[in-house]
Amino acid sequence: METPASLPLVPKPITMKKLLFPLLVAMLALVACHRKAGKVMQEPTTAPQDTVATQSDETVAPPAQSNAYLVAAFEKTACFGKCPVYQVKFYSDGKVTWYGRMNVERQGWHTARVLPDVLKRIKAKANELNYFDLEAKYPTNMQVADLPGTITYVRIGDMEKQVVDTLDAPENLLAFEQFLSELIEGLDWKAEEK
Repeated sequence: METPASLPLVPKPITMKKLLFPLLVAMLALVACHRKAGKVMQEPTTAPQDTVATQSDETVAPPAQSNAYLVAAFEKTACFGKCPVYQVKFYSDGKVTWYGRMNVERQGWHTARVLPDVLKRIKAKANELNYFDLEAKYPTNMQVADLPGTITYVRIGDMEKQVVDTLDAPENLLAFEQFLSELIEGLDWKAEEK
């Protein structure tokens, strides 16, 4: 008679229940951690949308607007450090909205006004720098995890384009981003009343 020590060890078959339970626990832990960290307002990164979603799945509407359409947008996205995170939208009626999320002096909704000439200058600069000939994202062939991004959007007539710049953008895109950034900094921002 063989002793238990001399029997060959055959692993017990693993059931689906035993596999699914640890996987379910891990997924729940990730979701719980994600929700705890989610006190920062986040807006989708597509410039044409006009709602803000938080990590807790709430939706925050932007300030009330007329029938104006979006002409241009400029957004700075987060990184793992203390990068400024905000979004600015220029509307056809001259209204400009700022939504500051984190690491910026202006938190929340702010508004400014621009003259029609400013909107014409934005469109002219986009045309001058061949904005509509740019790729949709840079770098074009890879994802970069920890770098902040700059997202620009322009609409001229029936043409509209959004470009996501994380790294290795061409000079004409960098020049357009700089143009918008300087324009935004020069505006007279007013906090939106609640």
